[in-house]
Amino acid sequence: MTLASLASAGAPLAEVSRALEKLGVDFEISTETVEVSGVRALRVTVEHPEQHAHRTFGDVRRLIEAADLPRRSAERAVATFRLLAEAEGSVHGHEPEEVAFHEVGAVDSIVDVVGSCVALELLGVQSVSCGPLPMGTGTVPSAHGPLPVPGPATLEILKGSRVRWTEEPNETTTPTGAALMASLTGGAFTEAAPPMVLHATGYGAGSSTLLHTPNLLRAVVGEIEGVTGEVELLEANVDDAPGELLGAAAEKLLASGALDAWLEPIVMKKGRGAYKVCALVRPGDRERLARLLMRETGALGVRHYMVGRSVAERRTVEIELPYGACRVKVGSLDGEDFVAAPEYTDAARLARENGLPLPQVYSDARAALREQWGKG
Repeated sequence: MTLASLASAGAPLAEVSRALEKLGVDFEISTETVEVSGVRALRVTVEHPEQHAHRTFGDVRRLIEAADLPRRSAERAVATFRLLAEAEGSVHGHEPEEVAFHEVGAVDSIVDVVGSCVALELLGVQSVSCGPLPMGTGTVPSAHGPLPVPGPATLEILKGSRVRWTEEPNETTTPTGAALMASLTGGAFTEAAPPMVLHATGYGAGSSTLLHTPNLLRAVVGEIEGVTGEVELLEANVDDAPGELLGAAAEKLLASGALDAWLEPIVMKKGRGAYKVCALVRPGDRERLARLLMRETGALGVRHYMVGRSVAERRTVEIELPYGACRVKVGSLDGEDFVAAPEYTDAARLARENGLPLPQVYSDARAALREQWGKG
């Protein structure tokens, strides 16, 4: 339903399919337009010859990392399956890396998660917000036998997050759906949507008929207010977390929509060395990312205050080098380009694959861009 809603909102499904083909698994996506409670919606079905294949989290992670997907898409997808693995591991008493996914390990679930993350990238989505997820009632079949609704893994994933209890006698939030929304939002579900300029809306339809609510998922795409004006600075002093956890926290803040994130060495009371974890965020993302920062670092509070900034216009162009393509970020003021910086991940990959020094790739990319500018 997530993939369907994003495709309905404008993500080109053909491009999503081309990206998914890099996973190296057999599948076919079919779509149909349906009407649910008078609303036109898209239903996406994933067909494949393989059913209920058992894959560990390590297997799924390697599939994604080997697929040469857009960096943020791959990070979002791996984060989703990591949440699933941690939840399943907690429920069944296994290490996350060795958790054997059953239904979740099937091709359709992998396509759903990875496809949704690719669709977000194609739409240029920087951050995601979501209301509290609905919890149904009853039971649902599984590879382990009948399970209560909400499923144990669903509840494990949503620990610390707001949820909404309903009387719907169906599974309204699956473990996969919970993990996808929790990883994209940092688990900070809120009823208040951020102020935005609305660009597109899409509806994804489920396959079952619910009794008390339309089986629809709505995606709303827009530009959040405050992107180029005032933003908020989040800060937390942390003196009891190892450096690798703080680095991972900064990376997760960036992957979850922070405009920037960094660590500053500080000295706290009694001369204790510590770090200040900082993040620059859009006003509408403050509470969501503050909660994420606290969960990832163990900080008991986060300071936040408005700051102003002046922003140059920016765009990304792709340059073809003799040994591969490299994206280059270009900044301009008043319509005049004044700085260009090769995308590090692209440059590092090209250097590694071609046995070249990284500075040479940077130099070649800048030279190719100058040549392109000279031609037009």
